[in-house]
Amino acid sequence: MASQNARQKTIRSGLKALRSEGLETESPDATLVEPLLQRFGPDPAASLAVAYVLGRIRAAAAVEALKSLAGRAGSKEIRREIRRSLFKLAQGGLASAEPEASEAGEAGANFSLAPEIDGYLSSVTGGGSRMVILTRPQPGGGLMVMQAAVNDRRGLERLGGNVIRRKELRQMMDDMKAALGVSVTPVPWEYADWLVHEAYQKVADSPGEGVADYPRLRTHLAAARPVPRSHPIFDLVDAGSIDTTALSEIPEKLLEEPEFRTWFVEKDLLEPYLQRLEETEQSRIVLNPMQKEERFRSIVREAVQGIFLGAETSPAFEQRFEDAALHLHVSGQEEKARTVLGVALAIRRGDLGSLGVPLLEALLMRSLSLHKTQEKEEAAEEPSLIVKP
Repeated sequence: MASQNARQKTIRSGLKALRSEGLETESPDATLVEPLLQRFGPDPAASLAVAYVLGRIRAAAAVEALKSLAGRAGSKEIRREIRRSLFKLAQGGLASAEPEASEAGEAGANFSLAPEIDGYLSSVTGGGSRMVILTRPQPGGGLMVMQAAVNDRRGLERLGGNVIRRKELRQMMDDMKAALGVSVTPVPWEYADWLVHEAYQKVADSPGEGVADYPRLRTHLAAARPVPRSHPIFDLVDAGSIDTTALSEIPEKLLEEPEFRTWFVEKDLLEPYLQRLEETEQSRIVLNPMQKEERFRSIVREAVQGIFLGAETSPAFEQRFEDAALHLHVSGQEEKARTVLGVALAIRRGDLGSLGVPLLEALLMRSLSLHKTQEKEEAAEEPSLIVKP
């Protein structure tokens, strides 16, 4: 954790130095590649920031620049930042960013890996599930890989561990994206490690099949006890720069983004509100369409407050929106990432504003519709005890 905090501090210092020289670091593009190359040199903070910014420029020129810098990197930290940036660009579709690997799973000479841990985090699916991956190169070749299916409410649900080649790891991530529509983003391994540790604590008293192996599997990755670590999105975005006063202007069309497409609010959280909506529909009191609509909206607003700001549920939803912001940011959609992070910060603050948040209301209504449809389908499939003549 201390080393990660030192990295963040050094990058911030380097970014400040680059900005003081007139270099754009918030929304960099391919025109910045050459000036960044010229700035890479004896200043470790500026060089680390150069490697970091190049990883945010989705262009072949940035890939070539990073590869050219690998041999000039003067420290392990800078070499690792170059490797991290190359992986980000590869995940963004720039296949040439991947270092060439031998059959033994080792990287090419310019990108040799030290025996260190790497972490990866998938985007959220369904009701708060994501895949967490931790890897560590093995002395005999290949990677020790631990895969953990983590749910922010239910804890550690599935766990697996194996030694595979780096090529197989990339294929596994590609398969996840193709089958489930989820993206996988590199994250500080300390954060990934802490996520799995916390998830295991929720089920430690009665772990499911395979999950009980977590303490043993983890010993193959690290010996020190996991430590808390802030969400990686705050490495990329300064929380103090986020405007959380315009929540009512956050459009519901954000739900069309891949990072939100499979999201829903769990049925057990919606149950009390589903019952009230059902009672409203079946009420003997005659209501005109406007009155019904207002009652419906009133219940939805109460549900938004009760679910997203509830003492037991708000941490889970805060984390889901932080995850979404991270994946949007890494994919180059930085403004959308800042908007989504504003929702996470509002949930943390416990104040969604007097006008509401259209994005949250739309997510809740989509979930209500989903669960009501499922109820009807289940009812239609139940065998009838009535024999028709």
